[in-house]
Amino acid sequence: MAAKALYNNHSVEEISRSDSGAINLSRTAEAIGNAIESAKLNGRKVICFVTGVPGSGKTLAGLNLATERSRLDQAEHAVFLSGNQPLVTVLREALARDLVDKGAKSGNAIRKTDARRKVETFIQNIHHFRDEALQSDEAPVERVVVFDESQRAWTREEQTRFMKEKRGMDSFDMSEPEFLLSAMDRHESWCAVVCLVGSGQEINRGEAGIAEWFRALAGPYKHWDVVCPDRTILSRDQESDDIEHLLDTVAAKTDSAVHLEVCIRSFRSESVAAFVRAVIEGDSDRAAELHSSLDHYPVVVTRTLDRAREWLRKRARGSERYGLVASSNALRLRPVGI
Repeated sequence: MAAKALYNNHSVEEISRSDSGAINLSRTAEAIGNAIESAKLNGRKVICFVTGVPGSGKTLAGLNLATERSRLDQAEHAVFLSGNQPLVTVLREALARDLVDKGAKSGNAIRKTDARRKVETFIQNIHHFRDEALQSDEAPVERVVVFDESQRAWTREEQTRFMKEKRGMDSFDMSEPEFLLSAMDRHESWCAVVCLVGSGQEINRGEAGIAEWFRALAGPYKHWDVVCPDRTILSRDQESDDIEHLLDTVAAKTDSAVHLEVCIRSFRSESVAAFVRAVIEGDSDRAAELHSSLDHYPVVVTRTLDRAREWLRKRARGSERYGLVASSNALRLRPVGI
């Protein structure tokens, strides 16, 4: 729904349910837009890192940027990239159907295949973009690239292994961030990369984390301008202990506006993410303080699985469905079927 609204010229303020969330998203959109315009005006290359709490709208911010840049100048060929194929499929289908529906209502009918073809240039799988860049030494047609969940880009080892086994390229020797930067660096004048970062969400083998982007920038791409949130935000959830050194190496410009600190996934739930973090970190005083403001959120903590199940059953009304969500790393829960 959000993607369709943006594609139909609505703004993030109009489709965000949280007042403070809308303000936060607008500040972020403005900050990134200013960075891109500055790069465009001065013939520079810029990379922006957007971080945020879970549910703060990082993907929404990325979609907003891609659609906005396309409207401002179609020659920029802004593109939204994701390694999450189900997300790519859902977004493409939703936007294609919407184009067909709009065409039918306006009298300018468009075939579903044509609608899909148009949408596919706007939303792509990151691997498709990579393979296109491998086929030619020319600069990509895209000037603005938004990379969703960029912390999950592959390390040098994983990318090299994949390219050797799946593509037969024995000589390939770059991490995914390094290759993507090398592809965009082919532009003689300006270009922009926007990385949407889910801190601490590197969940599969070979996913590099944000530090890998800074390692690549600290190599042959020091001429790139870097915009990122405060270093304490970047380093908070990073396992890499050299993130501070890397930030100094690339001389990054910090901007608080590129950190989304308000959750918009649930209406007026700004304190929920902070409360969860306090619980996980064992900060009982902070957790108790935040919990007092969560009047409409029945949050409880237990270490007994049976009690959790009983609590859910008692609060289910009628035919309401309920369930459990657990971390993929919670190995001790597997023997009990979770």
